[in-house]
Amino acid sequence: MRFRNARGRSLVLLVAVAIGALGVTALAGAHHSPGFKTSQASMIDPVAPGWTTEPIITVGETLPGTSYKFESIPDGIALSKGRHGKVEAYVNHETSTVPFPFTPATGVGFNDFTNSLLSKLTLNRKTGGVLDGKYAIPHEANYQRFCSNFIVGREHGFDRPVVFTGEEAIDWVNRTGVAWPATVGADEARQAGVVVAYDVERREFHTIWGLGRYNHENSVAIPGYRKPVILSTDDTFVSNPVQSQLYSYIADDRRDVLKDRGDLWAFVSDNPLVNDYYDFPIGSTMEVSGHFVKVPKDIATGRNPDGTDLMAADKGFPAPPNDGTWQRGPDGVTGLDGPQWVLEHWSDMNSVFQFVRLEDVAYDRRHSNVVYIADTGRGATSAGGNAFTSTNGRIWKLVLDKKDPKSAKLSILVEGDDNPVKTLDEIHQPDNLESTKDGLFVTEDPGSSQQFPFGSTDPNATTARLWHVDLGSGAKTVIAKVNQSADEGPTDKDATTTRGNLGAWESSGIVDASKFFGKGAYLIDVQAGTLVVEEEQRGTLTYQREGGQLLLLRAPHQGHDDDDDADDDD
Repeated sequence: MRFRNARGRSLVLLVAVAIGALGVTALAGAHHSPGFKTSQASMIDPVAPGWTTEPIITVGETLPGTSYKFESIPDGIALSKGRHGKVEAYVNHETSTVPFPFTPATGVGFNDFTNSLLSKLTLNRKTGGVLDGKYAIPHEANYQRFCSNFIVGREHGFDRPVVFTGEEAIDWVNRTGVAWPATVGADEARQAGVVVAYDVERREFHTIWGLGRYNHENSVAIPGYRKPVILSTDDTFVSNPVQSQLYSYIADDRRDVLKDRGDLWAFVSDNPLVNDYYDFPIGSTMEVSGHFVKVPKDIATGRNPDGTDLMAADKGFPAPPNDGTWQRGPDGVTGLDGPQWVLEHWSDMNSVFQFVRLEDVAYDRRHSNVVYIADTGRGATSAGGNAFTSTNGRIWKLVLDKKDPKSAKLSILVEGDDNPVKTLDEIHQPDNLESTKDGLFVTEDPGSSQQFPFGSTDPNATTARLWHVDLGSGAKTVIAKVNQSADEGPTDKDATTTRGNLGAWESSGIVDASKFFGKGAYLIDVQAGTLVVEEEQRGTLTYQREGGQLLLLRAPHQGHDDDDDADDDD
């Protein structure tokens, strides 16, 4: 997740920290090279007994002997089996060349150096070291803000592995050439918010327009239906009123997905009195049945017959509102027209269930028709006209019918709104999820209301954490905490040190890596929102490379599995 505190940063002064291509070993040489390992300190500290971390690569580092740089804002991670026993790690970079924040009147804004990227890292299975790195989806593709990702295989109805990722963005960008600035509604431009499928064997990527035009967090395929059934979540930027939806894309096979011949379906409650987040009272144990309704193909793809993007007038829909209840355009005032508004208006017309702000999806490893969905909530301190205050967010439980994935039941698995923000034993804004047979791992992306000044003596003060939820007892345990010690303050060495708020960094993507690195092994990354490792001024725009790190996290019980199959986790 990206729309939060890092670029909002309350205009906190940032430091440029030089991080070179430091490492334990060079890449070139013997076939059995241990690979590159960062010399930078771990950005995550285990707190559960026996857990350990091994930093792999840090943002700003260039692999020796290559031109590959580990770019900023690492997020979703997917794993597959590489050649000769190696591991391929696909890591999203949630970057964008569209300025954020941006002041139209002055042209002042903050940019990343690149459009969004999908890194392909070849890892040594014994050491975790990086043997090679490249961009499977490059800067030139003009995608923006890849968030979580997921790799599919045969159990998901695919005959070969495909990595799904998506844009968590609302901006209009040019289809080719320089992405920004772009003109809203222009033929040569498009609105962001698409799903991209990377074919691992063919080494090519496809835009899957029909998987919906909205702020995509993740697209996760659910096993057990003998054909692709892909759940996808809307991580909307406006949460009051609620306007985040859950969608399902269903196709016959991998070819139909890559050629975009599937259909998009939206989740609707069977009870018209329970059709949004706030209709579930705090701590409710109720379960509501629902079904998925088909989204018209042109509204799902957000495209006219000539390939241009769909606008409200093309469907005879009203123009988007300008009162802040919908996304604003580049001028900061006008409601943003385009495919996202068309889909949103259609969802309202068809009573689609409205969540607050959906994040990641993970299915139960014992019963794959049982799905867990993170709703990060509003992180609010007041109800704001709603039935209650959305404080810490929720994790929902969706049980799909085993025979018909278009029928389901919804309930609350983890309730966070029963306590105010900054409650230490609540998950602060759940973000990425990973499931195992033992439970559910949850990362945090604390919003500004969940953060603490550096040096705070508040007994609730904490950085972002990694949690484990026992699916049997419901017990929640903190496994690790983000270590923000690399945040050094302003560049002026004589100035008083000003560090970012505790919680301004997030624990981000996580994936079960047991099949490759032994039982109890996980890859996890950190987004260091207030640590800038490189900065460049270009006119009124400030280009920044924010810090972050990819790490190998290990549980106390270790032992190498012999299963060499690809890991199909998000």
